[in-house]
Amino acid sequence: MKLRRKKLKLKVYTIFISSSTSKPVTRFALPKFMLHSIPLFLITPFALLYYFYHLTEDLKEENLALSSNLSQQVSKTAALENVVETMEETTSQAQLKMKELEILETKIREYMLELPDYIDPRGGISLPFDNGQESHTDVEISSVNWESNELVEKYKETIAEMEDLNEELRFIPTAWPSKATRISSTFGGREDPFTNRSAFHTGIDLAAPWGTPVYAGADGTVIKAEYYGGYGKAIIIRHSSTYKTLYGHLSEIMVEVGDQVKKGDRIGSIGSTGRSTGPHLHYEIIKNGEPIDPFPYMDFFK
Repeated sequence: MKLRRKKLKLKVYTIFISSSTSKPVTRFALPKFMLHSIPLFLITPFALLYYFYHLTEDLKEENLALSSNLSQQVSKTAALENVVETMEETTSQAQLKMKELEILETKIREYMLELPDYIDPRGGISLPFDNGQESHTDVEISSVNWESNELVEKYKETIAEMEDLNEELRFIPTAWPSKATRISSTFGGREDPFTNRSAFHTGIDLAAPWGTPVYAGADGTVIKAEYYGGYGKAIIIRHSSTYKTLYGHLSEIMVEVGDQVKKGDRIGSIGSTGRSTGPHLHYEIIKNGEPIDPFPYMDFFK
Protein backbone atom coordinates (compact mmCIF):
# COMPACT_ATOMS: atom_id res chain seq x y z
CA MET A 1 0.00 0.00 0.00
CA LYS A 2 1.62 3.23 -1.10
CA LEU A 3 1.34 6.41 0.89
CA ARG A 4 1.02 9.53 -1.10
CA ARG A 5 2.69 12.66 0.10
CA LYS A 6 0.53 15.64 0.26
CA LYS A 7 2.02 18.65 -1.39
CA LEU A 8 2.35 21.64 0.90
CA LYS A 9 0.25 24.29 -0.60
CA LEU A 10 1.05 27.88 0.09
CA LYS A 11 -1.79 30.15 0.85
CA VAL A 12 -1.83 32.84 -1.77
CA TYR A 13 -3.77 35.85 -2.80
CA THR A 14 -4.63 36.11 -6.46
CA ILE A 15 -4.54 39.62 -7.84
CA PHE A 16 -6.23 40.51 -11.13
CA ILE A 17 -5.20 43.62 -13.04
CA SER A 18 -7.17 44.83 -15.98
CA SER A 19 -6.34 48.00 -17.87
CA SER A 20 -9.33 47.90 -20.35
CA THR A 21 -11.92 45.59 -21.65
CA SER A 22 -10.06 45.00 -24.89
CA LYS A 23 -6.94 43.67 -23.23
CA PRO A 24 -6.68 40.41 -21.35
CA VAL A 25 -6.70 40.44 -17.56
CA THR A 26 -3.33 40.13 -15.86
CA ARG A 27 -3.26 37.81 -12.94
CA PHE A 28 -0.56 36.96 -10.48
CA ALA A 29 -0.41 35.17 -7.15
CA LEU A 30 1.14 36.68 -4.05
CA PRO A 31 1.83 34.47 -1.04
CA LYS A 32 0.09 35.64 2.07
CA PHE A 33 3.38 35.86 4.18
CA MET A 34 4.83 38.32 1.69
CA LEU A 35 1.78 40.49 1.88
CA HIS A 36 2.01 40.45 5.66
CA SER A 37 5.74 41.36 5.47
CA ILE A 38 5.17 44.53 3.45
CA PRO A 39 4.50 46.74 6.55
CA LEU A 40 7.67 45.37 8.14
CA PHE A 41 9.72 46.35 5.09
CA LEU A 42 8.17 49.80 5.13
CA ILE A 43 8.70 50.39 8.87
CA THR A 44 12.31 49.01 9.12
CA PRO A 45 14.06 51.81 7.13
CA PHE A 46 12.31 54.47 9.21
CA ALA A 47 13.21 52.66 12.41
CA LEU A 48 16.84 52.39 11.34
CA LEU A 49 16.86 56.04 10.28
CA TYR A 50 15.46 57.06 13.65
CA TYR A 51 18.00 54.90 15.48
CA PHE A 52 21.00 56.22 13.58
CA TYR A 53 19.75 59.78 13.89
CA HIS A 54 19.61 59.55 17.69
CA LEU A 55 22.90 57.65 17.73
CA THR A 56 24.48 60.45 15.72
CA GLU A 57 23.08 63.06 18.13
CA ASP A 58 24.42 61.15 21.12
CA LEU A 59 27.82 60.89 19.45
CA LYS A 60 27.76 64.60 18.73
CA GLU A 61 27.01 65.40 22.39
CA GLU A 62 29.71 63.00 23.53
CA ASN A 63 32.15 64.53 21.06
CA LEU A 64 31.32 68.03 22.30
CA ALA A 65 31.85 66.90 25.88
CA LEU A 66 35.18 65.33 24.96
CA SER A 67 36.20 68.46 23.05
CA SER A 68 35.30 70.63 26.04
CA ASN A 69 37.23 68.34 28.37
CA LEU A 70 40.20 68.35 25.98
CA SER A 71 40.15 72.15 25.90
CA GLN A 72 40.14 72.24 29.69
CA GLN A 73 43.03 69.80 29.83
CA VAL A 74 44.96 71.84 27.24
CA SER A 75 44.33 74.99 29.30
CA LYS A 76 45.51 73.24 32.46
CA THR A 77 48.57 71.93 30.63
CA ALA A 78 49.37 75.43 29.33
CA ALA A 79 48.92 76.84 32.84
CA LEU A 80 51.20 74.15 34.29
CA GLU A 81 53.78 74.83 31.58
CA ASN A 82 53.70 78.52 32.52
CA VAL A 83 54.14 77.65 36.19
CA VAL A 84 57.01 75.28 35.38
CA GLU A 85 58.62 77.91 33.15
CA THR A 86 58.27 80.53 35.89
CA MET A 87 59.71 78.16 38.50
CA GLU A 88 62.59 77.23 36.18
CA GLU A 89 63.33 80.91 35.59
CA THR A 90 63.13 81.63 39.32
CA THR A 91 65.35 78.65 40.10
CA SER A 92 67.85 79.73 37.46
CA GLN A 93 67.97 83.26 38.87
CA ALA A 94 68.32 81.90 42.40
CA GLN A 95 71.18 79.64 41.28
CA LEU A 96 72.95 82.59 39.67
CA LYS A 97 72.48 84.61 42.87
CA MET A 98 73.80 81.72 44.95
CA LYS A 99 76.88 81.48 42.73
CA GLU A 100 77.40 85.23 43.10
CA LEU A 101 76.96 84.89 46.87
CA GLU A 102 79.52 82.06 46.96
CA ILE A 103 82.03 84.28 45.16
CA LEU A 104 81.28 87.18 47.48
CA GLU A 105 81.50 84.95 50.55
CA THR A 106 84.91 83.70 49.38
CA LYS A 107 86.05 87.31 49.08
CA ILE A 108 84.74 88.07 52.56
CA ARG A 109 86.63 85.08 54.00
CA GLU A 110 89.80 86.30 52.32
CA TYR A 111 89.37 89.79 53.74
CA MET A 112 88.55 88.42 57.18
CA LEU A 113 92.09 87.03 57.38
CA GLU A 114 93.30 90.63 57.52
CA LEU A 115 90.69 92.08 59.89
CA PRO A 116 92.02 93.60 63.15
CA ASP A 117 91.18 92.05 66.52
CA TYR A 118 89.27 95.07 67.79
CA ILE A 119 86.42 94.45 65.35
CA ASP A 120 83.74 92.45 67.12
CA PRO A 121 82.97 89.10 65.43
CA ARG A 122 79.51 89.33 63.97
CA GLY A 123 77.60 87.53 61.26
CA GLY A 124 74.31 87.01 59.49
CA ILE A 125 72.21 89.20 57.27
CA SER A 126 69.28 91.16 58.72
CA LEU A 127 66.11 90.83 56.65
CA PRO A 128 62.68 92.39 57.44
CA PHE A 129 60.14 89.96 58.92
CA ASP A 130 56.58 90.03 57.56
CA ASN A 131 53.96 88.74 60.01
CA GLY A 132 51.26 88.56 57.33
CA GLN A 133 49.08 85.61 56.41
CA GLU A 134 50.69 84.68 53.11
CA SER A 135 51.15 81.00 52.47
CA HIS A 136 54.60 79.45 52.71
CA THR A 137 54.66 78.72 48.96
CA ASP A 138 53.58 82.26 48.05
CA VAL A 139 56.26 83.74 50.28
CA GLU A 140 58.94 81.49 48.76
CA ILE A 141 58.00 82.30 45.17
CA SER A 142 57.44 86.03 45.69
CA SER A 143 60.44 86.76 47.89
CA VAL A 144 63.24 84.52 46.64
CA ASN A 145 64.58 87.10 44.18
CA TRP A 146 64.11 89.99 46.60
CA GLU A 147 65.91 88.14 49.38
CA SER A 148 68.75 87.03 47.11
CA ASN A 149 69.15 90.60 45.79
CA GLU A 150 69.09 91.89 49.37
CA LEU A 151 71.74 89.37 50.37
CA VAL A 152 73.93 90.30 47.43
CA GLU A 153 73.65 94.01 48.28
CA LYS A 154 74.46 93.33 51.94
CA TYR A 155 77.45 91.23 50.94
CA LYS A 156 78.62 93.92 48.51
CA GLU A 157 78.34 96.60 51.19
CA THR A 158 80.31 94.44 53.61
CA ILE A 159 82.98 93.75 50.99
CA ALA A 160 83.20 97.47 50.14
CA GLU A 161 83.77 98.27 53.82
CA MET A 162 86.34 95.48 54.13
CA GLU A 163 88.10 96.62 50.96
CA ASP A 164 88.38 100.15 52.40
CA LEU A 165 89.74 98.72 55.65
CA ASN A 166 92.09 96.39 53.78
CA GLU A 167 93.35 99.32 51.68
CA GLU A 168 94.21 101.18 54.88
CA LEU A 169 95.83 98.09 56.40
CA ARG A 170 98.12 97.74 53.38
CA PHE A 171 100.05 100.80 54.56
CA ILE A 172 100.06 99.96 58.29
CA PRO A 173 103.02 97.74 59.34
CA THR A 174 101.09 94.76 60.72
CA ALA A 175 103.09 91.94 59.11
CA TRP A 176 105.69 89.98 61.11
CA PRO A 177 108.98 91.22 59.59
CA SER A 178 110.86 87.90 59.50
CA LYS A 179 110.64 84.16 59.83
CA ALA A 180 112.42 84.68 63.14
CA THR A 181 110.07 84.22 66.11
CA ARG A 182 112.34 84.46 69.18
CA ILE A 183 112.34 87.94 70.73
CA SER A 184 115.75 88.57 72.29
CA SER A 185 115.08 92.16 73.36
CA THR A 186 111.82 94.11 73.73
CA PHE A 187 110.94 97.76 73.20
CA GLY A 188 111.65 100.21 76.02
CA GLY A 189 114.06 100.42 78.93
CA ARG A 190 116.84 97.82 79.14
CA GLU A 191 120.50 97.38 80.03
CA ASP A 192 122.76 98.30 77.13
CA PRO A 193 124.66 95.10 76.13
CA PHE A 194 127.88 97.05 75.51
CA THR A 195 127.94 99.54 78.42
CA ASN A 196 125.74 97.66 80.92
CA ARG A 197 123.99 100.95 81.63
CA SER A 198 120.28 101.66 81.51
CA ALA A 199 119.21 102.64 78.01
CA PHE A 200 116.10 102.99 75.92
CA HIS A 201 115.67 100.39 73.16
CA THR A 202 113.77 101.95 70.24
CA GLY A 203 112.72 98.71 68.60
CA ILE A 204 112.42 94.97 69.05
CA ASP A 205 115.14 92.38 68.39
CA LEU A 206 114.36 89.05 66.69
CA ALA A 207 117.15 86.49 67.04
CA ALA A 208 117.65 84.04 64.16
CA PRO A 209 120.46 82.40 62.18
CA TRP A 210 122.50 84.42 59.72
CA GLY A 211 120.69 84.80 56.37
CA THR A 212 117.12 84.34 57.72
CA PRO A 213 114.73 86.26 55.38
CA VAL A 214 113.46 89.73 56.33
CA TYR A 215 110.13 91.03 54.98
CA ALA A 216 108.45 94.41 54.53
CA GLY A 217 105.94 95.13 57.30
CA ALA A 218 103.59 96.99 54.92
CA ASP A 219 103.32 98.49 51.43
CA GLY A 220 105.59 101.46 50.90
CA THR A 221 108.61 103.11 49.29
CA VAL A 222 112.23 102.39 50.21
CA ILE A 223 113.87 105.66 51.37
CA LYS A 224 117.13 104.20 52.76
CA ALA A 225 119.07 101.08 51.82
CA GLU A 226 122.69 101.37 53.01
CA TYR A 227 125.06 101.09 55.94
CA TYR A 228 123.52 103.27 58.68
CA GLY A 229 125.84 103.82 61.63
CA GLY A 230 125.19 101.54 64.62
CA TYR A 231 122.33 99.88 62.71
CA GLY A 232 124.85 98.42 60.26
CA LYS A 233 123.31 97.52 56.95
CA ALA A 234 119.80 98.94 57.24
CA ILE A 235 116.60 99.62 55.30
CA ILE A 236 113.99 102.29 56.00
CA ILE A 237 110.58 102.16 54.28
CA ARG A 238 108.02 104.98 54.23
CA HIS A 239 104.49 103.50 54.28
CA SER A 240 102.45 106.69 54.63
CA SER A 241 102.66 110.16 56.11
CA THR A 242 102.20 108.44 59.46
CA TYR A 243 104.33 105.28 59.43
CA LYS A 244 107.92 104.26 58.66
CA THR A 245 109.76 101.03 59.48
CA LEU A 246 113.46 100.38 60.04
CA TYR A 247 115.29 97.05 59.61
CA GLY A 248 118.84 96.97 61.09
CA HIS A 249 121.92 94.73 61.40
CA LEU A 250 121.22 93.04 58.04
CA SER A 251 123.68 90.79 56.29
CA GLU A 252 122.12 91.50 52.89
CA ILE A 253 120.08 94.33 51.39
CA MET A 254 117.84 93.23 48.49
CA VAL A 255 116.18 96.57 47.60
CA GLU A 256 117.23 100.01 46.46
CA VAL A 257 116.07 103.51 47.32
CA GLY A 258 112.87 104.32 45.41
CA ASP A 259 111.70 100.72 45.14
CA GLN A 260 107.98 100.12 45.73
CA VAL A 261 107.46 97.13 48.01
CA LYS A 262 104.38 95.18 49.10
CA LYS A 263 103.59 93.90 52.56
CA GLY A 264 105.40 90.58 52.94
CA ASP A 265 107.96 91.16 50.15
CA ARG A 266 111.45 89.96 51.01
CA ILE A 267 113.81 92.93 51.35
CA GLY A 268 116.92 91.44 52.97
CA SER A 269 118.50 88.89 55.30
CA ILE A 270 119.33 88.82 59.01
CA GLY A 271 122.96 89.47 59.98
CA SER A 272 125.05 91.06 62.69
CA THR A 273 126.42 94.21 61.06
CA GLY A 274 126.87 97.45 63.01
CA ARG A 275 126.56 97.55 66.78
CA SER A 276 125.46 93.98 67.37
CA THR A 277 126.37 91.06 69.63
CA GLY A 278 125.07 88.37 67.26
CA PRO A 279 122.79 87.70 64.28
CA HIS A 280 119.39 89.28 64.81
CA LEU A 281 116.94 91.76 63.26
CA HIS A 282 116.45 95.13 64.93
CA TYR A 283 112.95 96.21 63.86
CA GLU A 284 111.45 99.64 64.51
CA ILE A 285 108.07 101.23 63.76
CA ILE A 286 108.21 105.02 63.63
CA LYS A 287 104.85 106.75 63.95
CA ASN A 288 104.64 110.49 63.32
CA GLY A 289 108.43 110.72 63.74
CA GLU A 290 108.62 108.84 67.05
CA PRO A 291 109.52 105.16 67.61
CA ILE A 292 106.71 103.08 69.13
CA ASP A 293 106.48 99.51 70.43
CA PRO A 294 106.30 97.31 67.30
CA PHE A 295 104.97 94.21 69.07
CA PRO A 296 101.22 95.18 69.18
CA TYR A 297 101.40 95.74 65.41
CA MET A 298 103.34 92.54 64.78
CA ASP A 299 100.82 90.63 66.89
CA PHE A 300 97.87 92.44 65.25
CA PHE A 301 96.16 89.38 63.72
CA LYS A 302 96.93 86.82 66.39
